[in-house]
Amino acid sequence: MIATQWKSGLTSDEVFYGLIFSIVIALTLFSLMFYYLKRARLIEDTPTSRIRSAAQGYVELIGGVSAGDVGGQKAPLSGTPCVWFDYKVERYRKGKHGHWYTIDQGASAQWFQIDDRTGICVIDPQGAEVITEHKRVWYGNTEKPNEQVSSGNRFLRNLGGRRYRYTERFIYIHDVIYALGNFQSIGGGRNIPSNHKITGNVIREWKENYDWILQNFDKDSNGEIDMDEWAKVREAASQEADKRRADLFAAPTVHLLANLPSKRHPFIISNRSQKTLAKRFRIYAASAFSGSLVCVYVAIVLAI
Repeated sequence: MIATQWKSGLTSDEVFYGLIFSIVIALTLFSLMFYYLKRARLIEDTPTSRIRSAAQGYVELIGGVSAGDVGGQKAPLSGTPCVWFDYKVERYRKGKHGHWYTIDQGASAQWFQIDDRTGICVIDPQGAEVITEHKRVWYGNTEKPNEQVSSGNRFLRNLGGRRYRYTERFIYIHDVIYALGNFQSIGGGRNIPSNHKITGNVIREWKENYDWILQNFDKDSNGEIDMDEWAKVREAASQEADKRRADLFAAPTVHLLANLPSKRHPFIISNRSQKTLAKRFRIYAASAFSGSLVCVYVAIVLAI
């Protein structure tokens, strides 16, 4: 009854556009429900691997965070020590419908490590969906917090007011994180190209500096490399290839977790537990489903 009375107060154009809008929102929320459910099931169904024995490919890891060889870093707005951050600067736009709008944002791309006591894995955070409980929000009167108006000048400070909002999220050293992504082991004698393939690469590199080839292999100094001299070039390139293969065999094994280009396999990093993450995505899915039902009901009322 209430819905019918509400509809009777609308014009035909309002009914039409309201119907279209309701259908679009219902379909969007319905697709979001599957999106969140898929993430919840991936987290619940993917077994946790040990770094030392993890299979190559899409895996789930849990470990303690360390800065790695490159060391930690500091968040750009607050200077907070961390291994990962993202930030956002917003400005308040006054008016009848005042709102915050983003004027600057970014995220760190520096690698860090996790250790699960069986091994160490390097994390490349680019492209990751990072979910962290470490978050800071504060306000100021300038675009950059480190440019704040001196507290001694009260007039300018009050004039600026709380026009800017700053948000930063962090992952700290010693956090225990959950990570779901593409695992790859590099070095340690893995996937070493053949001598023939590396020899070809070496020759192509040398050809880019043909003067160097002439200087080292043109024995008759006629400005050309004949068949016998090319044989010497190939022999020297093969010897160089053997040296490069030996270096690759001697290189230590490095484990890397990174993003996959496929949207079917999300790259997730979080300092929340596996159980908490799965529950969170299921709540999102339930909320999206409830919202889609409301939109469907509105669409039915407008259509009849």
